Amino acid sequence: MSKLTPDKGIIVTRPIGYNEDLARLLCDEGYRVLERPLLSIKPLNFSHRMKHKVMKLDTYDAVIFVSRNAVNCSLRYLRDLWPQWPTELIWCAVGKKTAEDLSFFSVQTNYPEEQGANGLIDIIDWRDIKKVLIVRGKGGLENLRERLQSRRIKVDYLEVYERVPKHYSMLEQEIVELHFEVIVLTSGDALKSLCASVGPEVRAKLIVLVPTERIGELVRQSGVKKLVVTGGVNNKDILNSLASIKNGLDYDR
Repeated sequence: MSKLTPDKGIIVTRPIGYNEDLARLLCDEGYRVLERPLLSIKPLNFSHRMKHKVMKLDTYDAVIFVSRNAVNCSLRYLRDLWPQWPTELIWCAVGKKTAEDLSFFSVQTNYPEEQGANGLIDIIDWRDIKKVLIVRGKGGLENLRERLQSRRIKVDYLEVYERVPKHYSMLEQEIVELHFEVIVLTSGDALKSLCASVGPEVRAKLIVLVPTERIGELVRQSGVKKLVVTGGVNNKDILNSLASIKNGLDYDR
């Protein structure tokens, strides 16, 4: 196969405010970058069921925030119900910036240096943890829950936001005329937005990077021929996968 060259360009699609670090790293590597967020974030109203989970916060051994959105869409509500945090609760975040957002609420947070669920699993001693609350968006990835359940830990979700698709009428033209070859997708919802914005002929020519095999299967079903499963959503996983393509390794791995 032909090797990836920087002149082709890469499209980053995370919601607004979450592409800057990756875009900077890609530019440092010599790539051209186009930011086209395929999703926007909409906070969910707290239902009676959600409030009930929050009121039982002290029954959990640990609470995990999977994103900055999870913090920003939940902490003020949690603070209203818990003026003093449960003393024995272990607070966790999947990355440094999520932990920094938690610090504004006087929370001491455990987080991995290498962002992602796998890094968090590695830094926590889970032996005495029996019950965990994961704060996340509606319909997020399942790998963190699966890893915890494999350790016989009970996991509940508090879903505090949803992802709303964004469509771009000019995206297909931009891909063709500006020679963008790679697009980074982080969810099935982002794929739906891509399919609504870009026709099957152009889509089939893209190299698509996704974090999991589950999303990869959805991408294949959409007609994409060139697929790379990065194994995670953090920037290091994405850069490593791009380096592999650059070196001429096979797609669909």
